[in-house]
Amino acid sequence: MLTLTPQARAVAAFALAVALLTSQLNRVTIAVLILFGNSYPHGRSGAFLTGLLLVAVGGAVVLFAMTAAKGLAGSKGWESSLAQAAILVAVVGLGINAVEAVGAVLHNDSGGLFGVLGATYAG
Repeated sequence: MLTLTPQARAVAAFALAVALLTSQLNRVTIAVLILFGNSYPHGRSGAFLTGLLLVAVGGAVVLFAMTAAKGLAGSKGWESSLAQAAILVAVVGLGINAVEAVGAVLHNDSGGLFGVLGATYAG
């Protein structure tokens, strides 16, 4: 089991939140698409599943940031501020992923992350 100090949790949460905001965590989605290959659904159902995965990853980062901030409750140091900033950045990243997912499903998007990854790795 990996045991992190509260300060390390704050730094890790912020780093993951920034990776989420800059779409670097979309590599998780790429890995899933590669894993399933041709059996991954196409069209709206594929966009829906990909969107769910993106939102789930974003939600996990938000939960991790909230846990890091909760562990530092009452602290007045830099680590508490960093953990609070991680929550803000992660929520913005989650919001972007959610809007992209909803837009892709509603408009049956063939471009962007959903279309490009789906066409490249699933077929």
